[in-house]
Amino acid sequence: MARKIKNNVIVVTGASGNLGKAICKQFAKSGSLIAALDINSIALIKLKKDLGKEDIEIYTIECDITDKNACQTARNKIYNKWGRIDGLVNNAGITHIERFIKMDKRIEITRKVMEINFFGAVNCTEAFLNDIHKNKGLIVSISSVAGFAPLLGRTAYSASKHALHGFFESLYSEVKEEGIHCLMVCPSFIQAPREIDISPEKNSFYRNKKTIGKNISPDRIAKDIVSCCKKNKPFLVSGKTGIISYFLYRFFPKVYLNTMINKLKRDV
Repeated sequence: MARKIKNNVIVVTGASGNLGKAICKQFAKSGSLIAALDINSIALIKLKKDLGKEDIEIYTIECDITDKNACQTARNKIYNKWGRIDGLVNNAGITHIERFIKMDKRIEITRKVMEINFFGAVNCTEAFLNDIHKNKGLIVSISSVAGFAPLLGRTAYSASKHALHGFFESLYSEVKEEGIHCLMVCPSFIQAPREIDISPEKNSFYRNKKTIGKNISPDRIAKDIVSCCKKNKPFLVSGKTGIISYFLYRFFPKVYLNTMINKLKRDV
């Protein structure tokens, strides 16, 4: 049975980012009401302005998803505005590119990545789950190829994405019969925004990264996400490179590992 998302209130974390913006836009075009969460208040202002040019109205909330109280406050604001919450897209996240042996262990990079990518998603889910349960809504979690296969120089990032799979796939087994839909999304490499700063002094999130295969547009991924939500599909690997990686690692893991290392080893 097709899922209706028109007039649903959908919460999107990391909304001002490249993929977050596309997700907001595609759900809005399907008739959903959008609550856009992001830690960057200035970026939220730009997001609201940019989407407004396309006649898309969103409700923006500055929120640090690593803070449980902030997530609950965001939930209360959204509920007070619309009186319901139907869906959550756990999109917020950061990456880090560096061999683990070279990491400065004093600054706890792995812990920081886990706090945002994994525990941030858990915090948001805790805050919104009762509302989603009440309305038999949906939870979307943005993972990666790194969520089901290793990636060189992404130990912290890959660990956080593997954790998402363990948590949300298990959660789905608990709530599926109660009408809640959970979708795990594994995009391949996403096109960077044109205005991104790739100066060498920036951290790894802003570096011009070595990728495998062609990048996939955020709009394409967002359209796939909305389509899968409507069809109640639990798993999405978006992009040709992602699909090839999924089956190659599943059935020929040694071939995948050697190919991936050769493609990425000069990047780290």
